[in-house]
Amino acid sequence: MEFNTPTTKEQMYVILNDLYHYYRIRRKGFEELNLKELELERMAYVPLTDEQLLERATLLLAPEHQREKDEYSSAILNEISDIEKSIANAESALQEEIADIRKRYDESIIKLNSQAEKSGLFHSDLAVNKRAQLEAQMNADITAVTTKKEQTVANYSAKKQVLEEKLLGVEEKFRLVHELDTTKKFNELKYEQEALTRQVFEYNNALDEKEQRYANTIKQTQASLEIRFLDVTSGEFTKDQLVDMGYYEDVINCVCGYYDTLDALTAYRDIGSEKKLMIYLDDYYESVIYLYKSLAI
Repeated sequence: MEFNTPTTKEQMYVILNDLYHYYRIRRKGFEELNLKELELERMAYVPLTDEQLLERATLLLAPEHQREKDEYSSAILNEISDIEKSIANAESALQEEIADIRKRYDESIIKLNSQAEKSGLFHSDLAVNKRAQLEAQMNADITAVTTKKEQTVANYSAKKQVLEEKLLGVEEKFRLVHELDTTKKFNELKYEQEALTRQVFEYNNALDEKEQRYANTIKQTQASLEIRFLDVTSGEFTKDQLVDMGYYEDVINCVCGYYDTLDALTAYRDIGSEKKLMIYLDDYYESVIYLYKSLAI
């Protein structure tokens, strides 16, 4: 009997059944072969809820959002630090200027007293008034530089206060911006999830269709075999007759045709587990096992 070399186990059994009914005549009622249905593994996927997606979007953006706030806060703190240094420098400069004014006053008083003593006017009204004028001038100079420095410090303090208020408002400043970022990321994740959900559905649906087609093929095969069986009207042949007719040769060629597509060790192990082959090979079953065992060594 002519047949194509099987490339799958399912094809092999279909051909073996054809050979069996082509060469053998059975008197008992038709018995369907127990052909295993195709069972394919489905892709499991559980999509996240909107709450879970939002939480994931928040976690993904958290490092970037924190970095933005830290950089902004750090810049403000650096400005505050610079202002505090400027205030300290202004206060230090004020003390130096006051000390310098007092030094100049002291030098002027010493000079005035020296001249007054030489002139015999140390206790005169002129000398006393001159000393009073110098002291008044000194106090006026000290007041002037103090007022100027205090204004400078006040300006710095005002700027510092503005910066401190900005520092307190960092969270609120970035809240709306980060909420928009999070919403955008959430929409991206939701779109990706919906696309993946469709892919999983299409994949599993394709498996359903494939299994259904295979189930239909099994039914058609069983029906074809039953029709062939009903066409048989004569008695069974003996083993020698089957040998002469070429039954065993065709069966062995069919079995080896498929298992030759596998490596010898895999074929040897698989044949050993396929006890159904004994129905078709009879005593040649052990010979085929031995053949692949010897090839696998």
